Amino acid sequence: MPFFFSMVVVLMLLFLTGTATFYIKLFPRKRICRIMAVAAMVLVNIGTVYFMVGGMSDTDGFLYRLCMLLATICFIINIYGAIFYLVSLLIRLVCRIVKKRESKVSTFLRGKYYRFWVLGFTVLLGIAGYINMSIVNVYDYEVYTDKLQTGKEYSFAVITDMHLSTGIYANRVGDLFEKINDTGCDAVLFVGDIADNKTSKGAYDALKEALPTIKAPLGAFYVDGNHDGSGSENMRVLMRECGVIVLSDEKYELTGEITLYGRNDPRSFRGGRLIVPDDLPEDKYNLIMTHQPVDLADFAAAGGNLSVSGHTHGEQFPLMYPIIAASNDAVMGHSEVNGMDLIVSRGVGGWGLHFSLPSPKEIALVHVIGK
Repeated sequence: MPFFFSMVVVLMLLFLTGTATFYIKLFPRKRICRIMAVAAMVLVNIGTVYFMVGGMSDTDGFLYRLCMLLATICFIINIYGAIFYLVSLLIRLVCRIVKKRESKVSTFLRGKYYRFWVLGFTVLLGIAGYINMSIVNVYDYEVYTDKLQTGKEYSFAVITDMHLSTGIYANRVGDLFEKINDTGCDAVLFVGDIADNKTSKGAYDALKEALPTIKAPLGAFYVDGNHDGSGSENMRVLMRECGVIVLSDEKYELTGEITLYGRNDPRSFRGGRLIVPDDLPEDKYNLIMTHQPVDLADFAAAGGNLSVSGHTHGEQFPLMYPIIAASNDAVMGHSEVNGMDLIVSRGVGGWGLHFSLPSPKEIALVHVIGK
């Protein structure tokens, strides 16, 4: 975690330096224009950050979604405009060192056309990421085990990181649950971050209407995420009232062959304490539900056969993969640790802004098959 936060601090410093210069360079070399550019940068950044971490709205109406689009575009311009400028500065420095200061590349990177090209590209990047966040598809994962009879199969729809009102708007909750039911899964596993601090009353109401419509013969289950405690409603209470089984560092006998273990989120509800079960049955298939893919080797040693989680959002923003990988056991997809299969879903939504690129949004449909 210290490494993660130090990387965030470094990125923020680069962001502020690069963005300030990027905004200034967009304008002619007149003092009043540059003062206006810096003022615009400050206002845009304050507005974007406020919108990202601001309180709840009553609805997710058209005005809210328009503000989300504008905040998303501004954020991407700021971050990646700064990165492009810093990269161009490095290339120009190299050109100067090798005495190619007047080369075509160096001249282009100094000129206004490059800066406006960056502006246009980052605007399009923001729009593309906004659209990509709105598209949720089903991705199939197959896991094989000798703890089930050969050919026998159970399917689990893993739902994570909805971040209602940010990743999933209120008017899209019903469509999402239709997709979940269309999978024909045996059980639905909610592995955290269903809501966050921006979740609107309308989104909560839509969730309450949708949860009882789940069609899964083995039921629906929920474990906490690190954002679920920041909204206006107690997510555990809401889930229980809608017929979802809440697992709080406890196991559940799903069938005669499968045991579920639901882990509380370690960095929000347990103050960082690691609680590993010591009574997972050796003769059953043990499926671990945990929001964050951390400490998974301990669960493998305790007898876990499969872990399903989310939290990472895949690579929600370009170039963020190394930072995410540094603080998690896995980032996305199917992997393995000490003989335990790991499925890390990229989630159906994401945090902060309605943006995801390059990672697609997914309902992870996990097929556990006997071999």
